[in-house]
Amino acid sequence: MERKTAALAIGERRKPCPGSHQMELFAGPRAAAAPDWPDLPADARETLIGLMTRLILEHAQAAAPTMAEAGHDR
Repeated sequence: MERKTAALAIGERRKPCPGSHQMELFAGPRAAAAPDWPDLPADARETLIGLMTRLILEHAQAAAPTMAEAGHDR
């Protein structure tokens, strides 16, 4: 039992559940009007970087346990 638990902790892959499907995010047709990143104006790239940074930080903050949830009552 201990060996199996250790193997799972190391990263042994489990068999996928029947009916489960991994969505392919970057497959399929691209929108014809969407320019490549280097082709965007510098101000648009800066705005997008700022928005993505904000989104990631807000998500991380929402996902992080509070001090009380983490067991720190001080």
